[in-house]
Amino acid sequence: MKLLSEMSWEETKEYLAQEDRIILPLGATEQHGPHLGLGTDTFEADAIARAVGEKTGVVVAPTLCFGMSHHHLGFPGTISLKPATLIAVYEDVFRALYRHGFRRVLIVNGHGGNEAAIQSALHQVAADLEHLRAKIFQWWSDAEAYRVVSEMLGAQEGSHASPGETSLMLAINANAVKLPRLKGRDANVIPSRDILNMHLFPHKYPDGIMGLNPSNATAKVGQALLDKSVEICARELESF
Repeated sequence: MKLLSEMSWEETKEYLAQEDRIILPLGATEQHGPHLGLGTDTFEADAIARAVGEKTGVVVAPTLCFGMSHHHLGFPGTISLKPATLIAVYEDVFRALYRHGFRRVLIVNGHGGNEAAIQSALHQVAADLEHLRAKIFQWWSDAEAYRVVSEMLGAQEGSHASPGETSLMLAINANAVKLPRLKGRDANVIPSRDILNMHLFPHKYPDGIMGLNPSNATAKVGQALLDKSVEICARELESF
């Protein structure tokens, strides 16, 4: 596996002489219910990206561990960047990668709150970075990937600290999973036009969980979800 953080500048130059693709994992540090660690989104993005890098030989950039998590600031430990700050960070990352010769970026995003900033940053650099191409993968919003969860655990609702996400964490970092802390109840996701913020989110979801009680999560389901995610990402890199 090629990790940019372990490569020297000479090794990076040699890589770029042959290849212009890179995998960019984006995470967050935020609450995931009483049973999952604050680094859940970062662990997930990192695990998928590394496995894809191992499978394809494409270099993997260091995982960014802070995102736009303002709606989770009502829970201790959450660290969030302002949307404008995050957009600026992503812009700088894209420009630096492009400057050195990376042209095709597969973004493995571990947190839904990052998506708007990713899109905004890509649009803002498009005029200057004419040949930059980017794809994004998010396991919870990819129908093919999430089908693994629904087929193995039944119909699902919600995706934050839910059975699917808990299963994925059991497969990649069981030390960050504390199932005994669960209260054993569902947190039904009721459709609404409300925009969740740091005040409304904990009011609607006091435990920080959105969806069904995740106590039925298993590492087997998580491994299947991880394998499918890697398969999809590898396919996207091949078709770049």
